[in-house]
Amino acid sequence: MGRRCVVEPDRSGKPSFTERLNAPVQGTAADILKLALARLWEARKEHPQAVPILSVHDEIVIECDAEAAQETVRWLGDTLCSAVEDVLGRPELAGHDLVETSVVHSWGET
Repeated sequence: MGRRCVVEPDRSGKPSFTERLNAPVQGTAADILKLALARLWEARKEHPQAVPILSVHDEIVIECDAEAAQETVRWLGDTLCSAVEDVLGRPELAGHDLVETSVVHSWGET
């Protein structure tokens, strides 16, 4: 996705191992999440019964009618898997077992 991260050297003059490892992992996860959110927004008219309302860390919360829950789960899962495939460029990493979804009646149940 073209992300660059300049890692400053630590006291010994070398970039920190955890910083070098963490930035690509977290940056890639952020790219996947942002791409999925953009695609959900673009497809919102195709799913008028579901509204993406919240994104925190690695979660997306979508509010929908109970009757539309399973269709919304498929929409979210497909969108996230396609974002993983496009960002990583490896279809074998974008299986549906990668995405965890749950349907709850209220936010207090999550």
